[in-house]
Amino acid sequence: MITSADALGLPGRANPLFQEGAQLPIATPIAKELDLRDGQIVQASLRLSGGQPELILKGRIINVPVLMLGSLAPTVWMKVVQTPQGGWALQPSAQPPAPALQAVTPLSAPMTPSLSQVASMPPAMLPAAYSRMANLLFRPPGPSDVSQLFRPGTLDALLKTLARPDLQAQWRGLQLSMAQLSPESISKALAGALGAEVWLARGLPANPADPKAFLRRVVQAIQTPEKGQVAALRLLQPDDDGDSVTSVTKGEQDAPSEASVFSQLQHAIDEMESAQVQAVQAQAQREILFRMTLPFVDSEPVELVFRREPRTADQLPLLTVNVHSRSERFGPVWLKTQLEGSQQIDLTMWAEKADVASAARQRASELSTQLLEAGLNMRSFKIVHGARPEAPADFVPTGRGLVVDMSA
Repeated sequence: MITSADALGLPGRANPLFQEGAQLPIATPIAKELDLRDGQIVQASLRLSGGQPELILKGRIINVPVLMLGSLAPTVWMKVVQTPQGGWALQPSAQPPAPALQAVTPLSAPMTPSLSQVASMPPAMLPAAYSRMANLLFRPPGPSDVSQLFRPGTLDALLKTLARPDLQAQWRGLQLSMAQLSPESISKALAGALGAEVWLARGLPANPADPKAFLRRVVQAIQTPEKGQVAALRLLQPDDDGDSVTSVTKGEQDAPSEASVFSQLQHAIDEMESAQVQAVQAQAQREILFRMTLPFVDSEPVELVFRREPRTADQLPLLTVNVHSRSERFGPVWLKTQLEGSQQIDLTMWAEKADVASAARQRASELSTQLLEAGLNMRSFKIVHGARPEAPADFVPTGRGLVVDMSA
């Protein structure tokens, strides 16, 4: 399972063109919110998300059927058109002359394509893609956005506001149970966390337990009113007369804003894509690196990092598995497992609660016996009462493998 991280790939994709002069419809409430006017030239941006082109207007996502103008530039220009039927649309436009730029309404910051579509991009798109790749590859370490989002109740509260029972069912399928944890359930979660790119590169269907794909579907549900937008946000939308609906409950008033919800979800997706980029870079450095977060229905999420560094010919392979968990009962716990060869195991555990460290010492012999029955020899088990000390980054990208022959 772990070595399948080596198979991470970037499948290609051919995209047709959005013909110049064609109009992209935009919902009337969104046009009102953005204060669009007929004939106005607006600045927007394009990106690819899960293979689907998206137009970004001031935090709003509008799906487009195909790539617009044949290129995915950080900045695009659109002309606002009011249709004869009274609706609104956006039409691709040329960049205004320099003196007119000050009158242009910028609607969004530049955005760049997602990792999974880099291989399909024409050369004109590649500079922005490389910038995105560099941001993901050298993403600084910090608190996990995925772990914050996967805490019990966080996503559940959000999904209750969406008229999407399919998303609620998919989230329940992704969550594990600490009380009924099994090797099979962990193996299934690992297979899903590898990402759709791995399975598509093998010519297989995408794994339905892919957490990144699930979060992308949640983002699309939030940003697409006709498919189930957040209830509190929908209630605050202007009505057809331009007035805001004010009959909201206190709970709806306290609901997070669309911007904060979108930001939290997007940061979690970026973290997952960063892990994928680093996994590919580690493969280029003849290493293995795989990060994932296990969500639980009855416990705090658990962070896992699988790491294998290069070894000389006379050394046995050394696989390191780091596990970080937090819970009200046990507090923060770090477990470092090193498997040398196929049988020799060394364990180091850090626990901030004294009673947890004491209980681990008392049951160390029991763990050794269970490992021996599984064909593994526990050579050492160090138990430390305290937090895990700060250590150098477990993986430092060297840049090896970043040069690509585009003519190949």
